[in-house]
Amino acid sequence: MAFRTVYIEKAVRVRLDLNNIVVNFENENYYINLDEISTIIFDDPRCNVSLKLLATLCEEGINVIFNDSSHMPIGSLQTLYDHTRAPKKIKCQIEWDKNTQSYLWTEIVKNKIRNQIFTLKKVNKIEKIALLEQMIADITFGDLTNKEGIASRVYFKELFGNTFKRFDETIINYALNYIYQIVRSKISQEIIACGYIPALGICHKSEFNLYNLADDFIEVFRPICDYYVYEILTNSIDDYLTPIIKRDLIDILNYKVKFQNGEYKIHIVIQFYVQILFKYLETGDTSYIHFPKLCNI
Repeated sequence: MAFRTVYIEKAVRVRLDLNNIVVNFENENYYINLDEISTIIFDDPRCNVSLKLLATLCEEGINVIFNDSSHMPIGSLQTLYDHTRAPKKIKCQIEWDKNTQSYLWTEIVKNKIRNQIFTLKKVNKIEKIALLEQMIADITFGDLTNKEGIASRVYFKELFGNTFKRFDETIINYALNYIYQIVRSKISQEIIACGYIPALGICHKSEFNLYNLADDFIEVFRPICDYYVYEILTNSIDDYLTPIIKRDLIDILNYKVKFQNGEYKIHIVIQFYVQILFKYLETGDTSYIHFPKLCNI
């Protein structure tokens, strides 16, 4: 099973040689076997990447992320056809039962807030936990009163301080955006691998968003990412995303979380998590639904 997250910070040329990626830098070639790669991130806009390599990455279903000149994720490369029965799957996706979708979104919101509570407990910030627990109890079917958004505002100020505002230009937000995009692209990859379209969401419905469904599924992972960012930045004195911080953020896919009856790396959990949510949406059987959680230690 693929397990590597490859981060290409500097390179002159990246090409394909047999079943290997060849990274050329300072007249040296570095070889990485394709079968080992789960995600590859191109951070150097000056490097030349061969079309043959990009086509092969699509064929192999490898998650590819491109960073812009400010070294932030700006896009991803994904195959159009990664499932032999995609047309049938997409037709089913369009016809998913509305109540089934609303039930899943309700459970996603509840478990996102539960993970937020656990994140606050892990960092010993417990003042707002009772309020968040009450929000879980007050969630309506389909979360029509937007407890998800209200809880997030309370939670972020508790985790990062009363002056924190999401989307301000701070290192915290840069780190959150960076890590969310990595997990989001991995979820999108798995959605396509299952034959579905990431643009057709169950709650997120923006006509300008190609990743609505991925943005639905990622919600329970966000507090896990938040904890990961909190731990990294707590031990850092930098006020910008250094190469070392970015390498630490990228490693989120190898971070272990609880899922069902075990502890697994996030890149493995995402694969099975997406599959079981589709099983529920296809059948309406709630026994399929399981969500990741932070480990106790």
